[in-house]
Amino acid sequence: MRVGDRYELLSRLGQGGMGTVWRAHDELLGRDVAVKEVLLPPGMSETERGQRHARTIREARSAARLSHPGVVTVHDVVEHEGRPWIVMELVSAPSLQDVIDAEGPLPPRRVAALGRQTLAALRAAHAAGIVHRDVKPSNVLVAGADRVVVTDFGIAALEGDATLTGTGVLIGSPAYIAPERARGEHSGPASDLWSLGATLYAAVEGRSPFERSGPVSTLAAIMAEEPPPPLNAGPLTPVLAGLLRRDPVDRMTAAEADRVLGQVAEGTRPPAGDGWTLPVVRRELTAPADLTLPAAPVPVPVSSSRRPAMLVAASALAGALVVAAFGAVWVLGRPSADERPHTGASSFRPLDARTTPPAAATGAAGVAGSASPAAEHWTTRSESGFSVPVPSSWSRRVDGDNVFYEDASTQLLLQVGTTSWDADPQTQAQAVSASVARSFRGYREAAVTPTTYLGVPAADLRFAYDRSTGTERVIDRFFRIGGQCFAIYFRMPADQWANSSSYLDPIFNGFHVG
Repeated sequence: MRVGDRYELLSRLGQGGMGTVWRAHDELLGRDVAVKEVLLPPGMSETERGQRHARTIREARSAARLSHPGVVTVHDVVEHEGRPWIVMELVSAPSLQDVIDAEGPLPPRRVAALGRQTLAALRAAHAAGIVHRDVKPSNVLVAGADRVVVTDFGIAALEGDATLTGTGVLIGSPAYIAPERARGEHSGPASDLWSLGATLYAAVEGRSPFERSGPVSTLAAIMAEEPPPPLNAGPLTPVLAGLLRRDPVDRMTAAEADRVLGQVAEGTRPPAGDGWTLPVVRRELTAPADLTLPAAPVPVPVSSSRRPAMLVAASALAGALVVAAFGAVWVLGRPSADERPHTGASSFRPLDARTTPPAAATGAAGVAGSASPAAEHWTTRSESGFSVPVPSSWSRRVDGDNVFYEDASTQLLLQVGTTSWDADPQTQAQAVSASVARSFRGYREAAVTPTTYLGVPAADLRFAYDRSTGTERVIDRFFRIGGQCFAIYFRMPADQWANSSSYLDPIFNGFHVG
């Protein structure tokens, strides 16, 4: 296949909800390049899609203005088959996330050197009026001799320009997004600096300071908790503390961060009097047992991003994934003028371990039984630590400790999270409910119900919220077996919820640990 009459697509390098990245050959200049085929979230109107396509092209062209050795070059932007395609430099190098996954936490001096190069690339972009908006380990490439190249400037925005939220789309990765962006506020250079701080923390500690069991709890931690004191950062601690200040006004400046990173990279410990320290005590999320939660005026992201390791620069550009209620590209709940609040009660009935699993949950490719949607074929997916039946047509992806299954046509979504949490299931459900109440637009009808599942105590969090495509209903089940925590999240349009048991019965009845 040829794009733009000159780029011959050779092989797929990576794929995500916002697009596919291809290795391609530029027949005009005789060189290999990376080409990103940009896809849009489902549920957008033709007008919104047209505006988003135009904006993607505009932003990619703005990114092409950058000329810096630490920035992956955007060569060209073309339209083909009604979609934008971004042509970029192809760099064969692992990402910082790949390095962390392979080597574990990195020494502070090395992280400081990598961070200083990353900061130099960001400062060059900021000087040109461009904000990256998705700084994270998978977008920082580490070439030979630890040379850093920052990628994914194809979704960058001109500072002061209209944001992508005009059509209800916000780009970013929950574990690395700045608090002001999570709240839907202005995103400037300081937001990139916060994301850089989270990236450096992940490099020296092995994971983001705010990574939780899922995007909802991750966002809640970003907006309400302090980062836990790092164990391995040593002399790097002051720069982490300075960059991870929640208020951008109080955040360490780029110049000051560069000075401290330089000192650490050279083996000089920053002066103790710099005044940048991390809080010793983390604030824990708590919520009363009797929840009365108001509707929230702030839109929330609905999708998460940590992609498999890839050894090409452009692979990081496929990381924006559209997954309702979780992900790197978040579809914000923004009701249209003809939308009305949904006040119907949930029809979901809690299940217990004594319920007999349907035939669909036991066969690898059987036809669903009477409790499943008509003519729906189901298959049991075996994962690390559990297995669960899902419709065979649903797509699957893995993001850290989370596995997602989604029906692209109906936007039904199932997530199974296995990240640990310390509280009992009911308290955990209450804490998540309290924390997301100010995030999900139109968050209402929240209820936490204790139950028994698979013979152990469990709790169900149920709620409704608004998306641009209409009202959604959610159940999120929390339980722990043998020391392993699980959170099973299911989302469905409210107007289909009467049929929710057709999916929930086989899912919950067929779920197995081990």
